[in-house]
Amino acid sequence: MLFSTPPCKSQAPAAAAAAIVAAISSRRISSSSSPALIPPPHHEDNPFSPLLASDPPPPDPLRQVLATGDVHAALRGLPVLARQLFRWAEGTPHGFPRSASAFAAVLIPLAEARHNRAAYPVSLRALHAGLLLPLLSLLLTYPLSPSSRHLLNLLLRMSTKFPAECEAHGSVPTTCSTQCLSVFQEMARHGVAPYVKECNLVLHVLCRAARWDDMSAVYSDMLELGVEPSIVTYNTLLDSFCKSGRIDQAVSLLRDMEAQAAGCLPDDVTYNVVISGLARNGELDKASELVDRVRLSKKASAFTYNPLITGLLARGFVEKARALQREMENDGVPPTVVTYNALIDGLFKRGNAEAALVIFAEMRAMGMLPDLITYNSLINGYCKAGNLRQALSLLGDLRRAGLAPTVLTYNILIDGYCRLGDLDGAKRIKEKMTEEGCLSDVCTYTILMNGSYKVRNLAMVRVFFDEMLSKGLQPDAFAYNTRILAELTLGAISGAFQLREEMTLRGIPSDTVTYNILIDGLCKTGSLKDAYALWMKMVSDGLQLDCVTYTCLIHAHCERGHLTEANSIFYGMIASGLTPSVVTYTVLIHTYCRRGNLYSAYGWFRKMLEEGVEPNEITYNVLMHALCRMGRTELAYRHFHEMLERGLVPNKCTYTFLIDGNCKEGNWVEAIRLYCEMHQKGIHPDHCTHNALFKGFGEGHMHNTIQYLENVVWGV
Repeated sequence: MLFSTPPCKSQAPAAAAAAIVAAISSRRISSSSSPALIPPPHHEDNPFSPLLASDPPPPDPLRQVLATGDVHAALRGLPVLARQLFRWAEGTPHGFPRSASAFAAVLIPLAEARHNRAAYPVSLRALHAGLLLPLLSLLLTYPLSPSSRHLLNLLLRMSTKFPAECEAHGSVPTTCSTQCLSVFQEMARHGVAPYVKECNLVLHVLCRAARWDDMSAVYSDMLELGVEPSIVTYNTLLDSFCKSGRIDQAVSLLRDMEAQAAGCLPDDVTYNVVISGLARNGELDKASELVDRVRLSKKASAFTYNPLITGLLARGFVEKARALQREMENDGVPPTVVTYNALIDGLFKRGNAEAALVIFAEMRAMGMLPDLITYNSLINGYCKAGNLRQALSLLGDLRRAGLAPTVLTYNILIDGYCRLGDLDGAKRIKEKMTEEGCLSDVCTYTILMNGSYKVRNLAMVRVFFDEMLSKGLQPDAFAYNTRILAELTLGAISGAFQLREEMTLRGIPSDTVTYNILIDGLCKTGSLKDAYALWMKMVSDGLQLDCVTYTCLIHAHCERGHLTEANSIFYGMIASGLTPSVVTYTVLIHTYCRRGNLYSAYGWFRKMLEEGVEPNEITYNVLMHALCRMGRTELAYRHFHEMLERGLVPNKCTYTFLIDGNCKEGNWVEAIRLYCEMHQKGIHPDHCTHNALFKGFGEGHMHNTIQYLENVVWGV
């Protein structure tokens, strides 16, 4: 123990008790003639008076303290007795008085004696009681001294440390960030400068809560109060600038730090924070320049390289990422598990499963143990590639490595089954998850709802939503949006709008996605007038119209043949500063192709390319379908090769359209070749493919076709 405190019992040594009583008695006599170091409470009822009637009664000398009627004065200079009073009162049925002045009476003598460890539980109790801010406000009315300044900083530090306690009590501000900000502002209002360490804690809490403007205000107050920022202050501010997308401010602050002749010069953490922010915001060239500067200083670590590697992979620069990894190793900086995890995840996202497995093998050869993130990335990669067998095999490897799958692991697998339309398989994984004691979360149910919607099992969307509520889970905007989408598909427009009202009642604001789903649903049911009314409501609610909003209305007008209106909305979209997406252009291209107006369709296609919007598989499929239908299969093949050159993967529709075009022109050998190529690439034909293939053959070719299929495709 830091302080040796005698037990607070009536059996305490008589001499000690007599000395304490004498001290208290002298306080009673002298308090009226000499000024108190600490003023008494502001004319409020004595919060300690109920303790005198406690059963059992307070032991001596606590009874003497309570009997004075001025506990503040009686405890002055007696920190041990103050601590005893708090401990004894906490053990009574009513506990320590829930009053700011009562806490002040105990904390002040403890602070004056620098009994910091003893002051901690008292301050914690004040925090739990929701009295931290009133207590601080009271203490700020007393004369400032080194000990009281230390106590005020202790309370500020406490306000940053207990987010769960802050949020659990209705009598305190709703969040920990609000709590600590209020405490800081109260100190600043009274001109009391907190210690820089405590200021940094406040900045850290605000950064975690994404309260960027409040961070800037706190920093300004620090400078005004004369608090000299530390390197931690600057690094926290830089982190906030990067996370909020204020990259220019981050770079500017870094330059200011570098320009200083002395003081807080940037350290390796500073540079790593800025590199991470630049890479995360797509400023890869600037991040690379900064990495090179850190490399020259010989202070580079894995924390320097990893963010840039991750940023390069996120934008598809796999070779550059691998080259940077090799540079890293040549500089004597060994890759970490984080490095390998970034490479594995990035390669899977680019569809390069084989290269990802090579990295995984290299990681193991280096003697590194894959962690849960590694396995989740591998499982996610295989699930998105449709290889659930390999994903489940990795789940077994994960367990054999002594790791336990989390709800994220199971959600990845459930999503994998849903992507393949295997809702039963997804439900089996959910059941297994529950059996192993891993509880489903809102994300689990949202994935299942989305999977049910995709296979048009709309009744199951409702079932999963209701089950989520029955488990006590609170749906988020994603869950509500999925349910609303299902209701609109069922034609239950009133039900969809009721769900939106329910969202509002639960405190979940309708976002742009919610409005877009509702607008699209109204457009598809022909309620264009209501769709426009909702558009105006969206604007009045302060939400920004996005590309999807405009595209929904363009599509609705195109479906009804209102091409003039569709064009008008398109150019209105551009006038508002929005860039049309590939979907927007594809909708217009498809409309003109369907009408047989290839000239206008190619006009939109050219405009799309001129504006730098990359076509996708659907864009090419739309053009190829129109060309094959009009007997221009040769031109369709040109688009097929363009797709491959752009790195796009032909799908079932692509092959079906080409097969149909070749069959119509009597090129059945080429049609069969395409059919075989589908199988070789793992693309499974459906009834549309078979209809296109067989309706093009005459009776004379039927036998040859079947025989060819048996020999070439099935290997019979």
